[in-house]
Amino acid sequence: MADQMNPLQQNAWARQNLLATGISMVKKLPSVNGALGTQVKIPLLRMGIMTGVLLQFTVPVNITAAATPSLVAPHNIAQLVTYNDFAGTQRTRTNGFQLFAAQCMKQGDVLSAVPTMAYPGSAGPTYNYDTNILAQPVATGAGEIKFSLYVPMANDPSSDLTGAVLTQTNVGEHYITVQLANALVAADPWIAPYVAGTMTNPGGVTIEAFQMYIQPQSMDSMSLPIIDLSTVYGFEGAFQNTANIGANQETLINLPNNRSILSTLVTFENGSAFTANGADLSAIRLLANSNTNFREMTPRMLREQMRNIINSDLPTGTYYIGSRRQPILTQLYANVQAGFMVSSTSAGVTQFNSQFEVMYPSGSPLPGVTVAA
Repeated sequence: MADQMNPLQQNAWARQNLLATGISMVKKLPSVNGALGTQVKIPLLRMGIMTGVLLQFTVPVNITAAATPSLVAPHNIAQLVTYNDFAGTQRTRTNGFQLFAAQCMKQGDVLSAVPTMAYPGSAGPTYNYDTNILAQPVATGAGEIKFSLYVPMANDPSSDLTGAVLTQTNVGEHYITVQLANALVAADPWIAPYVAGTMTNPGGVTIEAFQMYIQPQSMDSMSLPIIDLSTVYGFEGAFQNTANIGANQETLINLPNNRSILSTLVTFENGSAFTANGADLSAIRLLANSNTNFREMTPRMLREQMRNIINSDLPTGTYYIGSRRQPILTQLYANVQAGFMVSSTSAGVTQFNSQFEVMYPSGSPLPGVTVAA
């Protein structure tokens, strides 16, 4: 029956069949350890159809003077997270905090949050207690920072396998890399998990990885959702913009070309701080071809939308523009931009950090697919 369908029908049929009959599996990978300021490489295995990888971080700390956490901690210990597939395509390249924040908005809940996430101006609840799952100590003494990051491959492993990675191949390698923060304490809250305090890091950073995949019952090409597996899904972020930021002028951030944009996440750091209640911005908009406004918003309006999605608040200075119901196809326009009208700036590090959740067709053939008999 499948060979009588058009490609879209065949993909939908194969996707549902794979979700119904494929075995959901998790493989624990060997732990890796790295020092602050270094890059850690996590080799992934060749098994089944990979849907995502969970990374669990453990960072020993010995605090000798009471510490003050950054508002984007502890996830900013991972300053850059990348996933490279067998073809060398960098499907995800972003920082730990924005990867965490976008997935909170995607899932509609505050994921992997620690008690220190009580942001200025937030009336939302504090999530979780200090446990061996999630923790960021602030009192003097020995302790451990613990948190997790999920690196997605498939858009939704339970219902939408767009972007899932076929790993049944004997050729090449795929891997995740994590660039660790240079230090635990820094005045700039974007680059370290603490903005004050004195501490050491005995033992570096340990990362445990768990590879999640579906084991199909057949590797026949007609039994696989070829369109899903031929599509790249991921996060393109860690983009820093320090130009054209000034009081009473608009900063424009370009969305990536030739992509389907599912969400845009922007964090405005103003004078090495994140301003409460969007007081340093007066307007936010999404526009195409420099003259067509898709959306016109204020920080208050956008933050209210965000709160209604996750029933809490993300850190101050963070703005999420979702377009998952109808992705923005940037190939249809000369340019698509997010505009932020800045009302005031302060001395210190002032920058916009942006991330985009994207989909686009892969330019490489699938590895390990057998031709139907």
